Amino acid sequence: MQSSIEIEIILLFMVIISVAMSVRYFSNLPYTIALIFAGIILSFFDIFPDIHLTPELIFHVLLPPLLFEAAFNLNANELKENMKPILIYAVFGVIIAVFSTAFLLLGAYSLLGQTAMPLMAALLFGAVISSTDPISVLAIFKQLGVPKRLSSIIEGESLLNDGVSVVIYGIVLSAIVSDAHFSLTHGIKEFVLVAFGGAVVGGVLGLTFSRITALVDDHLIEITLTTVLTYLAYMSAEYFEVSGVISVITAGLMVGNYGTKIGMSPTTRVSVKDFWDYIAFVINSVVFIIIGLEVGIVHIFTNFHYILVAIFSVLIGRTIAILFLTPFINRIYRDISLKWQMIFIWGGVRGALAMALALAIPTSYEFREVILIMTFGVVGFSLIVQGLSIGKLLKFLNIGGRDKNLEEYELKKGKLIALNGALVELEEMFKEALVSEHVHHLLLEYNTKDIEKAKEAMEELVKNPDVKDYEFKTSLKRLLLKQKDAIQDSMKHGEISLQIGEKLIAKINKEILFIQ
Repeated sequence: MQSSIEIEIILLFMVIISVAMSVRYFSNLPYTIALIFAGIILSFFDIFPDIHLTPELIFHVLLPPLLFEAAFNLNANELKENMKPILIYAVFGVIIAVFSTAFLLLGAYSLLGQTAMPLMAALLFGAVISSTDPISVLAIFKQLGVPKRLSSIIEGESLLNDGVSVVIYGIVLSAIVSDAHFSLTHGIKEFVLVAFGGAVVGGVLGLTFSRITALVDDHLIEITLTTVLTYLAYMSAEYFEVSGVISVITAGLMVGNYGTKIGMSPTTRVSVKDFWDYIAFVINSVVFIIIGLEVGIVHIFTNFHYILVAIFSVLIGRTIAILFLTPFINRIYRDISLKWQMIFIWGGVRGALAMALALAIPTSYEFREVILIMTFGVVGFSLIVQGLSIGKLLKFLNIGGRDKNLEEYELKKGKLIALNGALVELEEMFKEALVSEHVHHLLLEYNTKDIEKAKEAMEELVKNPDVKDYEFKTSLKRLLLKQKDAIQDSMKHGEISLQIGEKLIAKINKEILFIQ
């Protein structure tokens, strides 16, 4: 007989699949936000009583793969090109945001006449909530054609500020638990040591595993090696009491930008990327729907005053950090406009890591409950309100926007696909005598005229160089994938030997990677 937890897990995945498919075909809403809504609705019915986010589950099971996948797919050249603003925002921006949020929180409580929490508790909340999670925001960026540099800075900053916020959190929590006096000098020294130590551990392991992958050419083995590396990097760093988060990020960057080039064939690179894309999809789906379940409407309304103060403090703290640091960045880097700064501020949504850090606070700590409530509220607000409105803000500021010719081309192409599908169905109906010859002739003539019109419109649009390049790449990729399917089918039926088939597929994979 199946246990209740197994049934709940199956139901959870059924909900995830249903939501993802619905969003994919019927809405432009990022699926992560849709999952939060689903979780909030399901929280009323108590369908998943045994499924919760725990510190152990997130830190030791879910977080390492998410960090590794993000780092693995991050382009080192883009990271290097935008390293100055990314590092400044991720390191100094987080530090400023932590302190600004803490003091704003205390000030707001004082004005409202609420019982003030101590400075260390406010700093702990600042550290909990300072890491950003841009998954839903970046999905909207892709839809709206936002400049690549803007996306790269936000993605890079988010990845690195995870590590920075965890280190600060550890320092503040350690001071609280040990009841030691907080020293800024000691805190800075510990921060540098823990962060640098994590980078060293991750770098050494990433380099080692990159060399090992160069010795084998089997995508299943190499996928397994990257999986082992992900958890080994985290556990090794924790063993040496340095940052596991920074260790995993460094290892992912090393393998994704060095190991793939020296030790992975094109076929393996495609397989490894697909594997980690799938893992990230599954984990993100699980995490975001559980966030919806955990936050719930009841938590929001019963503690609305705490949540409102927290949202205000977090947003103003993020604003102070961005506006204070940007003038300095603009002196040493390409200009970051006020419009972009507004996107950095509003696009700094919070997610799973903030939830994990809040849940990891010892249950004996008297201010744990209020920090948890504030964190749930801020995460829910940022993912839903900020996540849903960032697209409107981009349009209002006139940032990005897809090429009109490309949009028009896709509309005409979609119409042509629909008409061709209808034509196939019409012939099938006629063959099965479901439609008379006279009506068949009329519908055929009507459909054919529409097809010709759509073809003429597409021919006109393809005169545009960007549209022509887009059509060439998408068509070439489709043909290459068809070639790959044909070879795999021939291998299956013994028409081509396994050795020759793999060589041909490797060549095709190389071409696919080149056009992406």
